[in-house]
Amino acid sequence: MRLTKQDLIDDLRRLGVGPGMTLMVHSSLSALGEVEGGANTLIEALLEAIGPTGTLAMPAMSGARPFNIETSPSGVGSVTEAFRHYPGVTRSLHPTHSACAIGAKAGWLLEGHIEQDTAIGAGSPWGKLADLNEGYVLLLGVDQDRNTLLHYPEEIVRAPYLSTIERTYLDEEGVEQTKVMHWFPGPHRDFIGLDRLFRERGAMRVGKVGKAVCRLLHAQSAVEIEVEALRRDPAAVLCDNPNCDDCVRQRAKIKAHELEQYDFRASALLDELSDSLTDAEAGLDAVRNEGIRCVELGPALASELLAHPDGIGAQFTDQLEEREMAVSCLHCGLSPEQFIAGGEVAGRQMRMAIETAQAIEAPLVKVPSPPVGTEAEAALTRLREALELAEGSTVTIVFENTPGSCWDGGEACEAPLLALTDDYRLGFCFNPAHFANLGEKPFLGTYRKYKLKRYARALHVTDGCRPGRPTYTLPGQGHGEVKELISIFSCRSFDGFLTLKMGDQRGPEAFKQQAEAFRRLLEPVA
Repeated sequence: MRLTKQDLIDDLRRLGVGPGMTLMVHSSLSALGEVEGGANTLIEALLEAIGPTGTLAMPAMSGARPFNIETSPSGVGSVTEAFRHYPGVTRSLHPTHSACAIGAKAGWLLEGHIEQDTAIGAGSPWGKLADLNEGYVLLLGVDQDRNTLLHYPEEIVRAPYLSTIERTYLDEEGVEQTKVMHWFPGPHRDFIGLDRLFRERGAMRVGKVGKAVCRLLHAQSAVEIEVEALRRDPAAVLCDNPNCDDCVRQRAKIKAHELEQYDFRASALLDELSDSLTDAEAGLDAVRNEGIRCVELGPALASELLAHPDGIGAQFTDQLEEREMAVSCLHCGLSPEQFIAGGEVAGRQMRMAIETAQAIEAPLVKVPSPPVGTEAEAALTRLREALELAEGSTVTIVFENTPGSCWDGGEACEAPLLALTDDYRLGFCFNPAHFANLGEKPFLGTYRKYKLKRYARALHVTDGCRPGRPTYTLPGQGHGEVKELISIFSCRSFDGFLTLKMGDQRGPEAFKQQAEAFRRLLEPVA
């Protein structure tokens, strides 16, 4: 049975569409069933339902570049394209989110759209719609994923995953212009998940127009409800599908934004995620997906980088740039035995590491901890040589407390730092698990007793236990007092690196668990 204009009007009124409304319509003509007269009949039914004091609006977004207000077709359905050509309808000038309208408030709704810094902000047709008590969104046979208004709350809360883009359009004189838009919405959203909230809060009515399930949503109430949801959970409109790359990346931006409130920078040991720099992309993505923007290159990956600076190294640098990531610390590529032996080969390797770190803007170069039994003076000599090579650079030479080396416990690590206390280019990487492995209390004992904090350039988020228990655990599940250390370092406005190192685990899934445990420890600090 073909739907007449009166059939449509009757159904619209049963749904709640009435005189004086300002109505933004998103539609699927085919979902209604067969309509006598097609899109124009639907438009006429909508106009009659809202009456002469109402305003009818529809999106008229086009993918055309440059956007031409006169000729660029609407790409969001046949009804919107028919509406664009309907007598008396005007269109807003905007390269990405043009809208069309007719009626009492059409001029006010569309004016000044191109002048806004954003696409769907307060000065856009959607933002203005939400200012009206009689402003509504009508979804005719489409769901909330087609509801452009729902991007507006993301802009209100300044969602961290929004971006800045540029698009071109032809101005009134036909001259091509470039428009920069901030807080621009990204790809995939789970707006469908808001449907229940809108129903429960009484902001939406659901009914049928023809065969189509339709939603009439009070714009102002919808915006308020979504803003509340986003302030409770910044990822409220993102899906939790682990294979949805769009939402995984957007969640990563939220996590990165949360980390930006701290003075420290978060980092991760890439060697635990990638076996080779030639296959480092999955590891880098795993780090980035947790909102972490820095990686440390340990002995294996650093050696690979230093051996092939122009080949593998250039490729790796490109991968970092693509992800807006950086290297926090570069291992010098020497084994403990090579480091303590010194000589020309070791000196050349160290010089190359410092120069490479300088080139890739890595602030730290790590030297290995000499084998146990190494004389203290010999170890100091090698540190002095490394510091001399770093003179004139921006690089800090660091070492880590390592069980089974001559720099293991708190006292052993403090000694070279105090001996070379006048050299600001020497720093320390504080590993709580390794102190715990020796039976020390990393916070209540080592941190308080020795002066290591003065020289700390990195705190490793690595937990572990005293002898007889697991060597490594998730952060917060061992004897490393990691939570206390993160808290006290934050109190000191620590501006070095908090580096996630797993110890005896490898791979993206293990790292994800490590990162989740790290964020739980951060919550009381925020």
